[in-house]
Amino acid sequence: MTVASVTLRQSTRQHLLWAVLILSLALNLCFVAGALWIRVQGPPIPMSQQQRLQQIEPQLALDPQQKAAFDQYAGIVLSRMQSMHEAIEPLLGNAWSELAKPDADDAKIMQLFDQAGEQRRAFRRELVNATFSFLAKLSPEQRAKFVELARQRPWGKRHQDGAP
Repeated sequence: MTVASVTLRQSTRQHLLWAVLILSLALNLCFVAGALWIRVQGPPIPMSQQQRLQQIEPQLALDPQQKAAFDQYAGIVLSRMQSMHEAIEPLLGNAWSELAKPDADDAKIMQLFDQAGEQRRAFRRELVNATFSFLAKLSPEQRAKFVELARQRPWGKRHQDGAP
């Protein structure tokens, strides 16, 4: 072994060590910047039903008659959703209140949750009927586009097979 080969080997190791340190520093900076970005931005705010409908309507290229039908449909959806929440919230509140009691009545709790589920299904049936009526006024392309847009759940808020 010569002095030149030892010096060359040390120099190569030193360059390799510097490259690894710089790469590690860059990755750490990217990680910290990403964490700060997420912290600053926060999660996106979920869209309300009204916002979703307002977002869908311009993408369908509706004629004036279809626009009137869409406005009627949107009104039905919004009023039925409001009615559903007003009808179901007291039942769910009562069920949770009963559940919090030390001597909770299991049968009463199940009955309240079942009633809430039945009412929710009844409201959803009404919404499906309103949706069928609206979709009958659309062209096949508009219908397909509506279904595609209605199935999208922004930010993964809910499952894909829910009602519009």
